[in-house]
Amino acid sequence: MRIKVILLVVLFSFAGLGTQAKKDYTKHKKGYFFDAGIDCGGTFPKGSNPNIIMEAYTTHGYQFSNTFSLGVGVATYNTQTINTYLQLRFNLRKIDSTRTSYPYISLQGGYSWSTWTSNTWGDDRGPIEEIKLGWSFYTKQANLRWSVFLAPSLYQFHFIPKIGLAFEF
Repeated sequence: MRIKVILLVVLFSFAGLGTQAKKDYTKHKKGYFFDAGIDCGGTFPKGSNPNIIMEAYTTHGYQFSNTFSLGVGVATYNTQTINTYLQLRFNLRKIDSTRTSYPYISLQGGYSWSTWTSNTWGDDRGPIEEIKLGWSFYTKQANLRWSVFLAPSLYQFHFIPKIGLAFEF
C-alpha cells in the first residue's frame, strides 16, 4: 500500500512535465505552474522521543502576477497520510529578467487523512496549516527554478518544524 501512495504522488508530480514548452524562467509569466518537493521535520510529543517526518508533495496552480499565485496540492507524510491543501504564495520581490533569486512566503491550509492507523482508512484525520519562508533561485544553464524553505507547520494540532527543497516548473 505504501508503494501505491508513493507512486501516486510521483505520478501527480510529473504529470505536467511533458505538456509544457521550455520557458524562460527569468521572466516569470502568468499562467499554469506546478512544483514538486520534499521536506523533513519532526514531531516532539510530550514524554516520548521525537518522530522524524518526511513529506513529498506537489502543487498545481495559477500565477496571477509577478508576486502572487494560488494553487492546490496533495502531499503525504511518511506515506501514512494523504494531505490536500490550498496554497497562497507571495513573492517578496517583484520578479524580473535581471534577478536570479527572490524570497517568498507561502500560506497553506488543508486537511489530512491517515492511511494506516486503524481498521478503517482515514480514522486519524484533521486540519493542517503551514507557513513556508523560502528563497527561490533561477539556474540559467538548466532553465530551472528551485527553492529552499523553512516551514513551521501544524499537523492535526501538533507542531512540526520542517526544512525542504522544491523544484518549480
